[in-house]
Amino acid sequence: MSVAEDSGMYAEAVAMLEREAASQLMRHLQEKGTLRQVSVDIRLQMDKRSMTVNFGPGYLPGPEGSYDELFLHPMASSLRFFAEKSGLEVNDINFLFEGKPLEDYYPDDLAVPVQSSRKKTSSSALVSSSHGYISLHPSREWKFQRPAPLGLQEDTLSPVYGDELQALIEQRSGLTVHRARSRSTDLHPESNMPWEHMSSRYHLKALFPERTDMWNEFPNSTDSAREKDEDIRARPNYANHLGVDVMISLHSNGHDSADVRGAEVYYHREKPQDKPLADSIICSMRELIRAQPGYGAFPIRESSNQGAHGENRIGKMPSVIVETAYHSNPDDAAALQDPIFRSASMKGVEKGYRLWATGKTCEPLALQPLPDIEVPLQSSRDVNVTFAGNPQFPVVLEVGVADCDRPGFCTPLKTTFNDPSAPVMFGASCSSTRPGTVRWKVLIRDADGVAAAPVEFTQACVRS
Repeated sequence: MSVAEDSGMYAEAVAMLEREAASQLMRHLQEKGTLRQVSVDIRLQMDKRSMTVNFGPGYLPGPEGSYDELFLHPMASSLRFFAEKSGLEVNDINFLFEGKPLEDYYPDDLAVPVQSSRKKTSSSALVSSSHGYISLHPSREWKFQRPAPLGLQEDTLSPVYGDELQALIEQRSGLTVHRARSRSTDLHPESNMPWEHMSSRYHLKALFPERTDMWNEFPNSTDSAREKDEDIRARPNYANHLGVDVMISLHSNGHDSADVRGAEVYYHREKPQDKPLADSIICSMRELIRAQPGYGAFPIRESSNQGAHGENRIGKMPSVIVETAYHSNPDDAAALQDPIFRSASMKGVEKGYRLWATGKTCEPLALQPLPDIEVPLQSSRDVNVTFAGNPQFPVVLEVGVADCDRPGFCTPLKTTFNDPSAPVMFGASCSSTRPGTVRWKVLIRDADGVAAAPVEFTQACVRS
């Protein structure tokens, strides 16, 4: 089915989405002092779960404002949200400007740099926890980059998530982790604010004062908030300088609508080689977060999203953006402040990276069926437990009683296994002198709280 045919089938939903996109764009342009109506045409391709948004004449974002990514990505979230409300499953959203992508207008600046060759063994990572204070021009007023509609400030929240992820990557993946922002509580001399609240731009300015190409790319810009654009570029510039093997950017998301929520992971549409990493991370986040009490239904996308973030594009290494949750949604905001959610989400990010780096596939933890067995009286028999998935060791095996024909004679057990290379097994014994049967319920749970659905089998104690 063609794109046009798809759009024709969903004409009413498409018309609603076009009105929404046009309305958002008009408000955006008005905020910038421009009164202009721009046509919007939307096409759907449901077999690819994609949407193409084509803006007519009158709107072409440029280098100032990082090509409006702080407007276009929230718009994509809106359109995805409203499409799904209409029963349309949309994952990727592409923006065109008079029929062409931005790369056609700015081929030099938006070109993806030559990617570094992947090493057989990775040794280092950059964790970028955004955003932090910038200085507005020409007033020199210091301001956080992100709004805090529910009082939750992403600029100070994300570094705490970065601390969690750094420790996990160092402990479990064995990498050296660099940070794009300072974690010092000393005062930054220019702003008199704690260094840990400053943007990457200022951290890198202090580390490399002579490398203005790294942190001061727009010295002649007249945009009051030009340091936002410089900060976006400073993070991957630093990753390139370090030559790290992977860059993971941590954010919480925000939206004008409090209804939009959930976890998302983005890769750059011109770096499709990064999609497997992004997919592995979102898959592992889904496994780890939903394993925690109270988070079994937390909204997490089924696959990663393509985007056009400068933070991903500029890095010469695999680079992804993790939007852990929406700080503009009350339920998500509560989760973001919960240490259990923080730990589970960052364990998911680290696990997703580690599986991708070692060539493993993210898959659910699942026990293989166990056949019914017979055990002679006064003897025992080993039962091997096999499973799919990638549990974090140590794992606990629980063998409970589902049904016993002789109550009091069937004893449950719990065993811990520390060695991932050793078989997981237990002994099924029949110490009685009388025949009988027991229905066992077997469960496996890993160190991060991920549990496989239990399986049952019957053990019959029989005479030889």
